[in-house]
Amino acid sequence: MDWLIGFFTPWIVFAGIFVLHLLLPARRVTGYVRDEDSGELLSYRLNGPLVLVACVGIWAALGFSGALPWDWLWQHRWPGLAGACTLGVLVSAAVVLSSPSRGGGLLAELYLGRRENPQMFKGWADAKMVLYLVGAILLQLNLLSFAAHHFLAYPDDPSPGVVLYVALFSWF
Repeated sequence: MDWLIGFFTPWIVFAGIFVLHLLLPARRVTGYVRDEDSGELLSYRLNGPLVLVACVGIWAALGFSGALPWDWLWQHRWPGLAGACTLGVLVSAAVVLSSPSRGGGLLAELYLGRRENPQMFKGWADAKMVLYLVGAILLQLNLLSFAAHHFLAYPDDPSPGVVLYVALFSWF
């Protein structure tokens, strides 16, 4: 059962990030990419730093309250990896197979896509921006979970290298 919960954790976190992206205030910017049907420049909602702070705050609140161990993502990294890969394959297949073929082979279309810039909810969510956001936040949460695991495992002698590693990766 624990493995199954770990498997679906990325799905739950992805959904939470997506909902926060839709609900939290965002800055609207006009991009350089054009809508393939109308030719108009696409508009994007940008609120990544705010969503990141909210997610790290939720993670910290769960850790401080004892509702979730600080290193839970680290403890469940392998089922989480399997769940994230499965989600990626399923979403990719759904996006590609729900669009008309461009005449290429299926594997090429799974790699290159069939739609130029999928947007949902009348431009409130752009697939590319949501994927950037989810990737960055999941990376940060996994880094924090790794650091927490290290500090819990070695409370008397934590490695400064771990702090440097997490800080440098967080800067990324």
